[in-house]
Amino acid sequence: MQFPVAVVSEGAVIAVYAAAAPFVYGEAEDAVNHPADAWSLWSADDWAAMCPGWSLLPVVDDPPLEPGKRAEWRPVEDWTVGSDAVTVVYRMVDLSSAELANELEAARSAKVRAIDAERDRRLGLGALHAGKRFSTSDANRTDLGGMATTAGLVLSGALPAWPDSYAQGWIAIDNTRLPLPTPADGIALAAAVALSYSATVQHARDLKDAALTAADPAAVDELAGWPE
Repeated sequence: MQFPVAVVSEGAVIAVYAAAAPFVYGEAEDAVNHPADAWSLWSADDWAAMCPGWSLLPVVDDPPLEPGKRAEWRPVEDWTVGSDAVTVVYRMVDLSSAELANELEAARSAKVRAIDAERDRRLGLGALHAGKRFSTSDANRTDLGGMATTAGLVLSGALPAWPDSYAQGWIAIDNTRLPLPTPADGIALAAAVALSYSATVQHARDLKDAALTAADPAAVDELAGWPE
């Protein structure tokens, strides 16, 4: 038995069950109490024998959407009873100013979360440089900053030589090395990762600013405009 289930008698809905629960069949002194287990244990024949006149039909619940309004169930007596399902009938109610504000805030928050998720996904791909991708993590950017500082000192003459440990190469996400034979090569890699990271973070900030001020946050496309 899949819930929710509508109990139909003489063409009308008399009860709706969202989950298995005890129920009563009949009225007054003829009423019979049945346990919640009936929903999982009874066969169609059991239902026919124990609750004659009842039909158990699935509920089709497809609330309409209309800006500035909330869909509310009409009384079950107004629902549409078909041959194989019961369809919920709704009425549309204007939202209060407080409800509208809460709804807008929720939509903005959801859009911000979607933007953050797309930002994190893109940062996780790494920065592309010289045909390889390099981590944009805080730790890797810090290490690259140290390498760039060393390169600058070598180029300025403050250090005598470019360290062989850097010249051997920087390890990419795929665990291969990109050789950095000169200090300029090291600076180029550090700059590429820094620029990729900052461009991605700044674009995410722009999108979030737009979402947080938009009358319709759904109009902000969290997949658009990202730097390559």
